[in-house]
Amino acid sequence: MSDNVKNPKHYQIIEGVESIDIIARSMTVEQFRGFCLGNILKYRIRAGKKDALEQDIAKANEYEKIFENKKHLCIDVGGQLSNGK
Repeated sequence: MSDNVKNPKHYQIIEGVESIDIIARSMTVEQFRGFCLGNILKYRIRAGKKDALEQDIAKANEYEKIFENKKHLCIDVGGQLSNGK
């Protein structure tokens, strides 16, 4: 279960780059927070209905960690917005 929660192979784009990295880099911190919150709610609401209850709860909890660990990648943290400012 751990690999399906923390490092699912189907989200590996290339060696060392996951889709969540690209998602974070394309959003502001506020947008990324909303993205992660949406996923937290999704996994908690559906818990036990698609995958095992424990796996869905673990995925929800993982998105809390993902936000904290990946927010530094967001476009507004480094001062580089898409409009060049």
